[in-house]
Amino acid sequence: MGRDSRGRFTPLTADDVRRNQRLAVNSSTIASRSILSHLAGYQFGGDRDIDTNLGYTKDPTLDQYLSYYNRRGLASTIVDAPAKTTWRRRPVVTDGSEGKSKFMKGWIELRDRLKIYSYLERADRLSGIGRYGVILIGTKDGQLSEPLERVGSNKDVIYLSTFSEVYADIRSHDTNVNSPRFGRPETYNIDLKSNVVEGMKSGIGIRAVHHSRIIHIAEGLLENEVFGEPRLQKVYNYLQDLDKVVGSSAEAFWQNVVKGYVLQPKEGFEMTAGGRSAVKEEWQSYIHNLQRLISSEGIDWKEIGATPEDPGNVFKVLIQLVSGKTGIPQRILLGSERGELASSQDEANWLGRIAERQEQFAGPNILEALIDRLIDIGALDAPQDGQYEVEWPNLFYLTDQEQAEVYQKKAEAIHKVSAGQPMDLFTVPELREMVGQPAEPEGVALTVQELDESDEEVAAMFAKLRGRSAE
Repeated sequence: MGRDSRGRFTPLTADDVRRNQRLAVNSSTIASRSILSHLAGYQFGGDRDIDTNLGYTKDPTLDQYLSYYNRRGLASTIVDAPAKTTWRRRPVVTDGSEGKSKFMKGWIELRDRLKIYSYLERADRLSGIGRYGVILIGTKDGQLSEPLERVGSNKDVIYLSTFSEVYADIRSHDTNVNSPRFGRPETYNIDLKSNVVEGMKSGIGIRAVHHSRIIHIAEGLLENEVFGEPRLQKVYNYLQDLDKVVGSSAEAFWQNVVKGYVLQPKEGFEMTAGGRSAVKEEWQSYIHNLQRLISSEGIDWKEIGATPEDPGNVFKVLIQLVSGKTGIPQRILLGSERGELASSQDEANWLGRIAERQEQFAGPNILEALIDRLIDIGALDAPQDGQYEVEWPNLFYLTDQEQAEVYQKKAEAIHKVSAGQPMDLFTVPELREMVGQPAEPEGVALTVQELDESDEEVAAMFAKLRGRSAE
């Protein structure tokens, strides 16, 4: 951003952008985005800088994203909610062998021993703090800086570790334009201290790690395969606005409770320096020491009052903006069933987005990426027929109350269609299953006695029952 002859800010020219791109450290694409993002707040030919006037951070750093994640509950919900909902119900990996193939047996052993799904969910959350996150595959042998080519068996994979961009810095990229990994990380600098308890940190530091030992996770990729979009990036201004609304409202409440006063001498009274000190001391005791009486001579006390504004409407608008951008229902953002409730349609839209995320991101870029790497290094055998599938359980399920309503409607429909005689159309096991019960009661074997309808007594009993139903 430059200035004209009158000192006004002027938008960057194409030459300015190109010059700044050449000065970029990581990549020209990332640099140009950062530079061009600053233009969004300029109006009236640069005379008005909205972002600066409103106190917005124009280019939030990784540390600032991490700080908001650690200190702001709403920010952590925005980062965590997509990942937690995605991995709420564990996907099923299958190769059609019904668990009998070497691949399935090896996968089940690794999955349970390493608690793989727990690490995948954690890595998903960490990747949303910055532009990416990583999973480190730990093995018995080999140096972290060396390629991980083959292991003897799945027993050689001994741990998984997860890191955000904060602790996993990209050390070098593949610059060979003829390489299938062109532009992707070649090595990382991993700060292993972040992954151990405090007492162990003295002997562990930053280590160079080869990319073959890493699963790189980045969501929201556009022009490259490395840097995604932090989940707080497009709502960062709204979060800063929420800080202003909540913080100023709390401060206004405090200031209104602890009243302000103007102290002034009465007409004709001259206050000495000692008198001013005495009045100040009395006032401090009144405020801080729970003293309810003030002794003063020749002083008038005038209360300064103000009525604080209700922040509810502004807060509501900001929450709506955050919800609209992230797709997270307001009920989930606020962590409460009260207040801004999400409609059933909002909930369905959210779960629909998560189902899409499972298929397009979490499955191929996290779970399948790990499985494929384990197959490549020999920790898993090839699946049956060379293929496996990932099946995600349905996220749409009814609450207990909703399920009870469904069963009630089924019972009413059965009664109506059978004219009050459901046994004429359905068996007992069928009826039990229709209302959500097992076909056979636990510990009880049902027996159905056959009745001879040609028997006069039996026929009379049925006729009597039908007559009652008709009434």
